[in-house]
Amino acid sequence: MENLTVFLNSVQAWHWWALGALLLAVEIASATQYLLWPGIAALAVGVLKFVVPPMDGRLSVFLFAVVSVVATVLWKKSSWGRADRTTHSTLNDRSAQYIGRVVKCEETFVNGRGPVRVDDTRWAASVIDGSAPVKGDMLTVEGADGAELKVRIAPGSLLLGGAASPA
Repeated sequence: MENLTVFLNSVQAWHWWALGALLLAVEIASATQYLLWPGIAALAVGVLKFVVPPMDGRLSVFLFAVVSVVATVLWKKSSWGRADRTTHSTLNDRSAQYIGRVVKCEETFVNGRGPVRVDDTRWAASVIDGSAPVKGDMLTVEGADGAELKVRIAPGSLLLGGAASPA
């Protein structure tokens, strides 16, 4: 126990700075944010050890541990430490991103199913209102079920006699 006390009292400010730099370098490589605050705490203890050189080594380790844990917990509980997952609810759901868009019917639907054109891609679609879209109709995407879009005839298509003019 005496050897540990001697060792801790021999730790200098630059040792803490080196530990802080190492922790921050590992944090940058891992991007977990779990080593961010211990790295900052080590740098802070190094500054304190530089300002107060005779500070007991056990006290510096205690301060490092307390500041690391408290800062990490506070960071994770704060709004800064959490990713906001509500702003991108359709980020990895490509079909849900098309809800509300008007798309073109590629072929006449059979049994309520058929292909539609969304930008430069053909998608499988099914009608949700029992209508029978024909080739050229403009359809509104109302929902999505996996890779199948749920559509209904867009109000403008009915005004054109059932089939919209090709775009």
